[in-house]
Amino acid sequence: MIYDEDDHLKALAKYSDLENRVWLLKYFELYKSTLIWPDGLPPIKRCGLITGTLRAKFNSYYHDTLLEFNHKLDNENQTLEI
Repeated sequence: MIYDEDDHLKALAKYSDLENRVWLLKYFELYKSTLIWPDGLPPIKRCGLITGTLRAKFNSYYHDTLLEFNHKLDNENQTLEI
């Protein structure tokens, strides 16, 4: 799916409305769109994220929030387990 800045804005707006765990799970697909995730390998941040954009801000919020939880990224299925 192709996402635009409005999708990132909506997700950021929901950040304070939802429990962090719920927010992470709800917006995982959007987070994946900000990554390069080769089959079977760990994801890496896209080099094309422009500082100050909503996409970059969303990526940063998501990554920082994810680090607060014990989690597992399944590199085979490209899924998140919290």
